[in-house]
Amino acid sequence: MPIYRIADLNVEVNPKFKICRKRLESYAVKSNESGKTDIAISVSDDEIRERCRLSDNLSEQGAEDVLILSKFCNAVLDGFDGFFFHSSCLELDGEGYVFSAVSGTGKSTHTALWRRHFGNRVTMINDDKPVIRKCDGKFYVYGTPWMGKSNIGANISAPLGAVFLLERDRVNYAEKVSAGKVFPKLLEATLISKKQDRMSKILELYDEIFSAVDLYLLHCTISDDAVTAAYDAICK
Repeated sequence: MPIYRIADLNVEVNPKFKICRKRLESYAVKSNESGKTDIAISVSDDEIRERCRLSDNLSEQGAEDVLILSKFCNAVLDGFDGFFFHSSCLELDGEGYVFSAVSGTGKSTHTALWRRHFGNRVTMINDDKPVIRKCDGKFYVYGTPWMGKSNIGANISAPLGAVFLLERDRVNYAEKVSAGKVFPKLLEATLISKKQDRMSKILELYDEIFSAVDLYLLHCTISDDAVTAAYDAICK
């Protein structure tokens, strides 16, 4: 059974369709080097057919991809203190910075501005669905195979330096906020089921993360001034 190293976890899964195998291939590890399996994922033909039935215009290979993502997401939250966070994230000078927003706000455009502004100091971690996970008492942001339409990202991680929630505005400034003030935005970005035990777990993780990591509401335009506003906030 193929093993993939995702978010510092050994994930055993054998996709049926080529699109899923290709997505995962850069995370593959040799079985004799992988060690123990942390998460085992299987997707049945019945599950694929049911997922297709529930979603118009979803192919069987698309359904398998969605199911693998969903099962991995649940397993990471259930047993490994982590969750997917719909965002675009990058590494700058050894720290990971996460930028989340509703679709169409421009989170990918914003991180592209960081790449242009800082050049080789920036490495993209993931442009759509990174994992935030606690390891040895510290939070890290990880690249994953699910990188969105841009397909920008890498199999790397960085200590989580700050989280920004983007909000389009005519001026650029970063407002430090509590998780409670922007809770609906955080929950919308967190890919979890609505099961009560998982909701409780994510709330516990929110408390831990934002006790240790700064959270900002970034009022921004699509300009270098937005990058400067965010960077100035983390440098204070």
